[in-house]
This record gives sequence, structure tokens and C-alpha cells, in this order.
Amino acid sequence: MHLPPGTSPRAEVDRGPPEVRALARQFNEMAERLEELVGSQRAFVADASHQLRTPLTALRLRLENLESTAPAAASADLEAGTREVARLGRLVEGLLAIARAEGMRPERRPVDAATVARERVEAWAPLAEERGLHLTLDAEHDAPALAVEGALDQVLDNLLDNAMEATPEGGTITVTVDTDEDEVTVHVIDDGPGMSDDERSRAFDRFWRGAAGDTAGSGLGLAIVRQLVSASGGRVELHDADPTGLDVDVRLLATSISAPLTADG
Repeated sequence: MHLPPGTSPRAEVDRGPPEVRALARQFNEMAERLEELVGSQRAFVADASHQLRTPLTALRLRLENLESTAPAAASADLEAGTREVARLGRLVEGLLAIARAEGMRPERRPVDAATVARERVEAWAPLAEERGLHLTLDAEHDAPALAVEGALDQVLDNLLDNAMEATPEGGTITVTVDTDEDEVTVHVIDDGPGMSDDERSRAFDRFWRGAAGDTAGSGLGLAIVRQLVSASGGRVELHDADPTGLDVDVRLLATSISAPLTADG
């Protein structure tokens, strides 16, 4: 049965006795109503997030312009306002990313996880150096995996951002890429305070932030990571690092093929 993207299978209504056909029609009607409800919720989140971007950008620019002319007594309030606008901007972008990931049935394409990891580590290296952190990479030359286009880049960006917030000055963040016959495994390991069992069980919930009370974050980073990894047909887990810190374990299907797969393929 060939179905349009985003459409779930339907029961056949032209076979079987009348009672079965009537039940099949009722099932199809219920499935259509559920699809409409879920679709409208996703569309609302995406539309609201998109509409909020412009006023937030305008507000940020106004605050930045005021910084050069405001009296010294107001500088602290302006800086706090700018930080809050930036936080809201990250929140909006996070909601938009989740809405997009949930609403699509994307193709999974081969991607070299080692190359992506190398590119993202190079991109984050200047910030790590500025913060006094050691950012290292241990990756094989080739690590072909199946993933939604651009998903692994965004996953690593979110994980590296989280790791840098958690790691104290002088600490180390390590990205590793390993392969076996079935899976490509990407680890992002920090030597920060780590998480308790309860924190790890809740860390992928939307808007959840740890006991450290990081007010700069949106609480959506790991939720986005899980959504993108799931859409790519993989899984992500959190483990204790040795001797301290957090080990984020992302696993994707290994591949050597070039043909794309749909999300349910």
C-alpha cells in the first residue's frame, strides 16, 4: 500500500462481512481525526515559534543599541534583559526544531559520522579555548551511518553546548566515534558534575533543567537530540563517565549503501 507522506495505514473497508467493514470504517475515521489533531498541534507549535522569531530579534537589536547610550546605572538591567531575550530565542528555536522533527517523515541517508564529528569539534574549538576547556576528538577515518540529513550536526551541537556548560574551566570534553558491523556509536563525554539516576531519567523531558539551575538553557537541548536521533532510526542514552561527568551515547545504524531510506524503512 502506497500512502502519502505523513499518512498512517488504513483498514480495508471493502472486504469481509458487514460488521467487519463497519468496524474498519470506524477505525479509519478515528485514525483520521487523530492525525488531524496531532497535525494541528504540530502546526500550532511551528507557527507560533516562527512568528515569535521576528519580534524577539527586533527586541534584541533594540536592547543592543541601547547598551551604547544607556547610563551606567542601567547597564546591568540591559545586560540581564539581553540574556533573557537570548534565552527566549533559544527556546523558540528549540520548539521549532522539535515541531519540524515530529512533523516529518524524513529520509535517512548515509553520513560519515567521523567527518561530521570532526567538523563540529573544529567549529566549537575556539569557544572551548576561550572558556579554558580541552576539546578532543577520537574518530575513525570512516564511520558511515544512516541519519536524517543534518540531524547528526544538530545533535552534536546540542551535546557540545551542554557539555561546555557543565564542564568547569580546565576540564576536558571528549568526542569519540566507533563502528562495528551493525552500529556507529558517537560519545560526547565531559568531566563535569554528571547526573543522578533521577536526573538522567528526566533529562530528555522538554523544558527540564537539572539541579544546577542553569537559567541560560531552554531545557530543550536533549529533547531535540532524542527526537532527531529517533527520527534517524537510532537511540541515545546517558551514562556516568569515569571518574566523573556525563557520557552521552548516541547509536545509529551502520551502513555502506548509498540509497536513502524513509523514516519507517
